[in-house]
Amino acid sequence: MSTNIRKFRIINKIEKNIITSSISKISPEIIPVLEYNKLSLFISFNTIGFEDQLPSIYLIPNDLTKTVVNVEQETEVCSAGVYFGFIKIDQFYLSLEGTEFLYRLNTFPKNTQLISNDEGEKAILYGNRILKKYITKIPQTLKKNELVLILNKSKELICLALCQEDYSKTQALNLNDIIALNLIDKGYYLRKKQ
Repeated sequence: MSTNIRKFRIINKIEKNIITSSISKISPEIIPVLEYNKLSLFISFNTIGFEDQLPSIYLIPNDLTKTVVNVEQETEVCSAGVYFGFIKIDQFYLSLEGTEFLYRLNTFPKNTQLISNDEGEKAILYGNRILKKYITKIPQTLKKNELVLILNKSKELICLALCQEDYSKTQALNLNDIIALNLIDKGYYLRKKQ
């Protein structure tokens, strides 16, 4: 018998409350958009084995949920659909894939989107912090400790970041001062150990 048994199921009420509470802080439009697009949330976690494994959340179209449930009864399912994020200590953390999925559905407010220049795009994809000199467009309603999307000049998502200053304070920053912390970027997948 395997010492690393995985479970994959529809989220329960407690997990839904954790996810809903966390996502509502990003944008109140997200949950209605998920419901409108008929998407279900599933959770995947280890019941035995790795202690550092966090419960992962996946988005699956409602019309595929019965299929996934039936497959899970026959074999171990590790993931399905779009990796949406993970839960850690009663908090839901959005993944880069989940962020991009929501961005394409236009659920992120424009005031959380920063545009990088070419130099910034390269630096950010290497995992660096987001400096003022890397950003060409900063929304006037930007708030400290807010999740922000970093887009390249083609408006493609390259990073999910945590804002470090309100817009009013960014104006006084030097070019090499930090505007946001890189939480996860698209270069991560190339940098991580395989």
